[in-house]
Amino acid sequence: MAYYRRSSGRDVSFRQRLRSRSWGIFLIIVTIAWVWLLNTAIGPLPPLGKILDPVSGALAAAEPENKNYTDEERFPRLKGNASIWWDDRMVPHIHAASEHDVYFLQGYVHAYFRLWQMDMQTRAAAGRISEVVGMKAFDFDRKQRRKGMLYAAENSLRAAESDSRTRAMLDAYTEGINTYISSLSYRRYPLEYKLIGFEPEPWTNLKCMLLLKYMADDLTGKTDDIPHSYLRSILSPGDLALLYPDKIEGSTPVIPSGTAFDPPSLGRPTAPPDSVAFPVYRSTDFGYRREEGKGSNNWAVSGSRTASGAAILCNDPHLGLNLPSLWFETQLQCLGMNVYGASLPGAPGVIIGFTDSVAWGLTNNYRDVKDYYEIRPVKGDESKYWFAGKQVAYTTRTERIGIKGKDDFIDTVRYTIHGPLIYDEHYNEKGSLKRPLAMCWMGHRASNEIMAIYKLNRAKGYEDFVNGILHFECPAQNMIYADRAGNIALWGQGQFVNKWKEQGEYVMSGWDSATLWRELIPMRENPHALNPAQGFLSSANQCVTDSTYPYWYNGDYGELRAWRINQALAEMPKVTVEDMFALQNDDYSVLAGTVLPVMLAHSRDVQGNRYLDTMRRWDSRLQAASMAGSIFQLWWRNLYLGIWGDDLGRVPDNLMPSTERTMQLLVTQPDLKYYDDRRTKRKETLRDIVLHSLKQTTDSLDRRAKTQGLEWYIGKNTSVTHLAKLPAFSYNKLRTGGWGNTVNAMKGDHGPSWRMVVQMGHEIEAYGVYPGGQSGNPGSPYYADYLQHWVDGKYYKLLFLPNMSSQHNDRIKYTWSIKPE
Repeated sequence: MAYYRRSSGRDVSFRQRLRSRSWGIFLIIVTIAWVWLLNTAIGPLPPLGKILDPVSGALAAAEPENKNYTDEERFPRLKGNASIWWDDRMVPHIHAASEHDVYFLQGYVHAYFRLWQMDMQTRAAAGRISEVVGMKAFDFDRKQRRKGMLYAAENSLRAAESDSRTRAMLDAYTEGINTYISSLSYRRYPLEYKLIGFEPEPWTNLKCMLLLKYMADDLTGKTDDIPHSYLRSILSPGDLALLYPDKIEGSTPVIPSGTAFDPPSLGRPTAPPDSVAFPVYRSTDFGYRREEGKGSNNWAVSGSRTASGAAILCNDPHLGLNLPSLWFETQLQCLGMNVYGASLPGAPGVIIGFTDSVAWGLTNNYRDVKDYYEIRPVKGDESKYWFAGKQVAYTTRTERIGIKGKDDFIDTVRYTIHGPLIYDEHYNEKGSLKRPLAMCWMGHRASNEIMAIYKLNRAKGYEDFVNGILHFECPAQNMIYADRAGNIALWGQGQFVNKWKEQGEYVMSGWDSATLWRELIPMRENPHALNPAQGFLSSANQCVTDSTYPYWYNGDYGELRAWRINQALAEMPKVTVEDMFALQNDDYSVLAGTVLPVMLAHSRDVQGNRYLDTMRRWDSRLQAASMAGSIFQLWWRNLYLGIWGDDLGRVPDNLMPSTERTMQLLVTQPDLKYYDDRRTKRKETLRDIVLHSLKQTTDSLDRRAKTQGLEWYIGKNTSVTHLAKLPAFSYNKLRTGGWGNTVNAMKGDHGPSWRMVVQMGHEIEAYGVYPGGQSGNPGSPYYADYLQHWVDGKYYKLLFLPNMSSQHNDRIKYTWSIKPE
């Protein structure tokens, strides 16, 4: 028989209390767990509680549109009163009575807007990213240490601090940065510090040098010594000269052909026997990382060729497209200096810009200043190597690499007479050379590029310009010049070695003393031109001189943009500022204009292909919305790989013949043996390979048309990406035209990082734009407010204030009045 006992009221009350107490304990446990979770870093993630804190967390980065930047500041170490006038684009015009105060305030302002960027870029240069992000950056950091980046920066710091002017410049700049850092609470940290979970550290003068070495490495880091050694082993001398000529036929060099060079003070050295390292390298010894189409442009037009009668200077260096932006616009004023232009957050002064008398710009020279040497270790003794028939002891440098969440990694880098042993039995990065290899780099030398910046920022004329750039040793740059007197000039500037023919073009024998770098070419003998008869000068990373220059050199040069620029300038009767805007944004492809008729001629019998019909009507302009641009670029790529892939597809760094050389061979050598595909039994002709590449292109475009549009800007996907690769703070598929083979060299993640046009008349008229904004804070309205202007090819008129005054200018929006404490 079933039965039950009815619970008493006392029993019910007890159970309720028990359940209530259990629930309370549960809530306490959950609360404790939640508090622990919010305040504990888990793996690479920072404590979420700090990020979600509504007062001091991520939301603190949000800035209102109408924020008032007007302020009065007091700093302890200023020598006098100063002012910062902020214009309508948040460009600071820094005015002070002394050099110290100008650089102090520049450092403070750079840190105010770009501290995290400065911190991360100098950490990257020094190989210290793993300290804040963990193992995912370890390989990068180790490579930086083994390249000798910190060693190079320390050498240059000694040179800069040995001069009282550049020492004072660096000291004041560093003081300004540290004054800002010391004022920060967690609430005011830049957002990325909170998201990644680390804190700012004090700035040092060394960090300024690290930033400059980071740029130098980016601009001189690529070298063809290793792939050339492989090519030398698989090609006959005739084929090597045919496919990889020292100079491209028809080059329009940086220094115009016919320029008279002074007699050389040094004789050309003779190549020693057996200078190239053996045994022969194999393709499996190397990685495949080559990227083409990067570059920069600059040019100057004399007053005799302009509508205004004033010289015009233009510059658009093509570098990585990142946010925060690479550059920071500024004007600096003190007694003896009034300069405006693009500065690098993390370095004092203005890098590209103009004074009230002269203007200057930079493009990369690409002359080879980095050579590799194979080293012969002493068997059984890791402390020594063979050199000049003797056992020589390495010098060593201990590199301690901090790794977030793990123990430090200790790496011992051995240095030879040539430089650091970047690859050895203890280190072979994936895809790298599996041999002991030392790197000899001009950037390792104790040079003082800060002095070049110091002098350029005060230049009053051509001699001041020359005296300034002679301190600029590495990276090699093509330095353009114009002044208010109507002069124009261009120098292929840097410190170079007097080499024998082919020295450094291949991996050298590191055990032979005859292969050492020896005499340095006096820099006043660097190739240059002043006021040429043609009335203009230009550089676009092409070959620097014609064959009459007395010193031998090699490098990695491109000609397509130079051909277009020089043709355009030669045909302009009276140049205007607007003409220069159009030329910087020019998207005409010399490549397409030259090779497309050949490709179409071999496809003339193809019927019913709608892509071919589009090609036949195309004007060879890679405009953003152009479907024809997408067709051509893909067709060309398939054709290029079809020609070279079977024979040279395994060349290290994908060093196949250049676009320019391939273009010339297609036009002039229709029966070249390389058109035959060695992977098939039949013998192919140029027509066969054109038709095969057309079919590949058609199939690919048909598939792509089903998933995305065929407009050119979609396929190339120009993107301005946050330095930490945070998608929410990045911009993708920007509606831009151009490519690496057009003057507007707008690629996926590289493009014009700063467009500048300056007309050096009675009143200087200057324009500029860059892809981003002044602020590094993603929560600021000034983070990317220039970006659309840049995408549209538009410019801002730059506000260049006369020294000592900002009065009566309606573009001044905010003022900082600054006094000593």
